[in-house]
Amino acid sequence: METNQTSQESRLNFLDYWRVVKTRWPIVFVVFLLTIITVATVTSLQPKTFMASVRIKVEPERPTVPVFEQSNLPSYDPYFLQTQNEIIQSQKILHPVIERLKLVQRWAERGESLPVASMDLAFRRLKGQIAVRRYRDTSLIEIAVYDSDPKLAAEIANQVAETFERERLEEKRRQTMRGLEKLREEMAQQQERMRQAQAKVEQLRKELNVPVIGESTLTQQTLQQLEGRLTEARVDVVSRETRLRELKRLTQAQLRNAIATLITDANVQTLLQSLTETELRLEVLKQDFGPDHPNVRSALATRDKLQEQIDVRLDGIMRGFEVDYEMATSRLMELQKQFDELKNASLVLESERFLPFRNAQREAELETRLYEAVKARLQQVSIDMEVPRSPVEVVDRAEPPLGPVSPNLWLNLVLGAIVGLVLGVAMSFFIEFLDTSVKVMDDVERYLGLPVLGVVPHESGSLAKGDASPGEVEAYRMLRTNIDFSKGNEQTNSFAILSAAAGEGKSFTTANLACVYAQNGLRVLVVDSDLRRPTQHEMFGVSHDVGLADYLTSTKDVDQIIQKSTVENVWIIASGSRDIAQSALPLLTSQRMNDLVKEVHHRYDVVLYDTPPVLVVSDAVIVAREVGTAVLVIQHRRYPRNMARRARQVVENAGARMLGVVVNNVNIRQDDTYYYYHGYYDTYHRYSDKPKKKATTATTPAAKPASESIDLTEKY
Repeated sequence: METNQTSQESRLNFLDYWRVVKTRWPIVFVVFLLTIITVATVTSLQPKTFMASVRIKVEPERPTVPVFEQSNLPSYDPYFLQTQNEIIQSQKILHPVIERLKLVQRWAERGESLPVASMDLAFRRLKGQIAVRRYRDTSLIEIAVYDSDPKLAAEIANQVAETFERERLEEKRRQTMRGLEKLREEMAQQQERMRQAQAKVEQLRKELNVPVIGESTLTQQTLQQLEGRLTEARVDVVSRETRLRELKRLTQAQLRNAIATLITDANVQTLLQSLTETELRLEVLKQDFGPDHPNVRSALATRDKLQEQIDVRLDGIMRGFEVDYEMATSRLMELQKQFDELKNASLVLESERFLPFRNAQREAELETRLYEAVKARLQQVSIDMEVPRSPVEVVDRAEPPLGPVSPNLWLNLVLGAIVGLVLGVAMSFFIEFLDTSVKVMDDVERYLGLPVLGVVPHESGSLAKGDASPGEVEAYRMLRTNIDFSKGNEQTNSFAILSAAAGEGKSFTTANLACVYAQNGLRVLVVDSDLRRPTQHEMFGVSHDVGLADYLTSTKDVDQIIQKSTVENVWIIASGSRDIAQSALPLLTSQRMNDLVKEVHHRYDVVLYDTPPVLVVSDAVIVAREVGTAVLVIQHRRYPRNMARRARQVVENAGARMLGVVVNNVNIRQDDTYYYYHGYYDTYHRYSDKPKKKATTATTPAAKPASESIDLTEKY
């Protein structure tokens, strides 16, 4: 239940946002259009910039033809390409580019000379025009150069790539030459140390009378190697013994399943696969045929034959494992015997008498190995240096671009459109926040505490003149119905139609509401109590020479001021002439006004009083107090809702009862919150009254004279 409620609230909130944008779409459109025009103007005034790019392949230093493969295996360096990016934009690369292309002079010829013709300023400007980007998961680097001259941009890009390639080769060669000089010096020193060590070995051999040169050292090396082979043989024997023992524990069926993981014999694999297929086919045949069926018996014979062949093959494999185990055992015993003999011999040679000789011999061998390593490295580097190298390869040379990259008109227009829409929507919400008028029916109930009796569509026509559409007539019918239900069991039939300010449509609402009541055959009286700006005589086509003002000044009685209107069942009490009305204003609080209210209450079924604005003059409050029941008309999105709240307080303080609110002049198409009030009525009316409309179109009483009564039921 809570989830559904939350979902409904979210939907309503979204609809509220959409209502704001839909209602104030002109603001959104104007801001959007101004933003687009501004962006287009600024873009057209900006200078054009061209971009030329060159793509190069950058790899670690190594020869094109590998001579010593193992010693030149490249290692992965995650920072290599990033380092090269920074080197390309360094002074070591860009300074030669500036000098070779004479950029300072060429910029000066274009009228773009530097404030001070210095290499540092030229370097900063060129670095600002270069953008280096590397392609992810590749060794490619793109060097992009931006300039107002497309040809110069291409030249700079190609020159940067060439300078970077040349610098990589020269730098590596310089480093290699320094390394070679150092290696030659180290090799000469190591050669001298080796010669001295060998001379010492020879001297000790003669002094100690060593019978065989190098025998003890050779025995120690052999003993170490033999000991390693002996360990490997022991491990091999244990593994073969364990495998043979575990296989002998398996049954014949288990051995068939396990043998495939121990050997890679194609014949065994084929036999096992054939056996599996035969067993599957046999199971299928058993489901369809009996055990004595020829196909079943043939499959059984085939399975038995395959099992026999596999068993024979498995016996041979097991015998082979046994022979391997015996051979490994024999080899272990032989190695153990050799190890024992050499160990005994080494004990003799390891006596203390030959210790100085052995030490000198080990030192001589160490110096010899060092000398050979330095010599081999020197030869390797010398050869590698002579092999051609290509650490940098130009993949795509830069060409003069055909069009500018900035300003990008279409991109700027798209971004401007997005910004314009955002600003327009933000502006609409800001204006909506500042607008405190009545927007939705919830505002009426929330701020005024009154029910909404009716919603009148935007620019509704006059029922008295036959200009209203069926949907507009239905709006006033709903208003009439809600008024009847709202008054409950009260016997009142007199209503003062009020508004907080001028121009909210109370007089128009009064006239149309009177016509709707008259449709039901009720006798309706409209009293124009707005003595300052009367309008009811114009709406119903009657004279205002005699009216309420004449009655209040005691010059006329009630029967003399009531006039029959052009609408059937509707009578009018006009305001009276302007001169008499001004003198009758103080008499609205007189006993005659009270007597008039009581008398017309008994004469007519419905009495509607058109009043002036509540907050403008005090006449409306006086009339409302005399009548006792009032209906407040609020124009949609016009005046602050505080005015309507104040009007209600004033009327209620005077002692009148506020029955409800009529929201007037609502644009149903723009305000979705009101759409369900009338949105489906037109469709329903067209469907139900389609034949009737054709019959009544020609008889619409649009041009009847004022003296002729209009029957509203003929059209509606």
